[in-house]
Amino acid sequence: MMHMKVASTHTYAAPPEAVFAVMTSPEVLVAKYEALGHLDVKIVEHTARGGITVVRSRRGVRLVVPTFAKRFFEPITLVDQHDEWDPPQDDGSRAGIWQVIARGVPVTTGGHLSLTPVADGTIVDIAGEVTCPMPIVGGRIATFLAADVERTMQEGAAFLDGYLRDRAAGPPARIHRPAS
Repeated sequence: MMHMKVASTHTYAAPPEAVFAVMTSPEVLVAKYEALGHLDVKIVEHTARGGITVVRSRRGVRLVVPTFAKRFFEPITLVDQHDEWDPPQDDGSRAGIWQVIARGVPVTTGGHLSLTPVADGTIVDIAGEVTCPMPIVGGRIATFLAADVERTMQEGAAFLDGYLRDRAAGPPARIHRPAS
């Protein structure tokens, strides 16, 4: 079985509650995944009970698949994602888990999430691994998908940065034009 580690650490210039809100908001998640080029994005569950927040999404993902792996992937792969966050600690930090299942693909992906307040905002750490049990090509498939997962993490963080920045700036100023 082949395992490839994946990780992303990003500092947002916003407090933990604001970062958590955008990371779990169905509207923001749909906008983020659509901005990343994902198709038919649906939030199939968004619940908050006893301080635990669960978000499940489903979307179609286009991958530029290397020749050796084409027989294992559809042109658009249906992906289910499950994120589950624990209640916040007194300082606003949170921990959670994430899992991504690509339908019809012999790979599992998942790991841990953490959200930690710092002086200039919030650090979000996402760590995990891509596992492929296939002999011979499993290592190459895991390596290919790990690179795609990390690219998606970075692009998602950039989208959320922009979203938080735009939200902090408030609505666009209206231009007053005198009647002519």
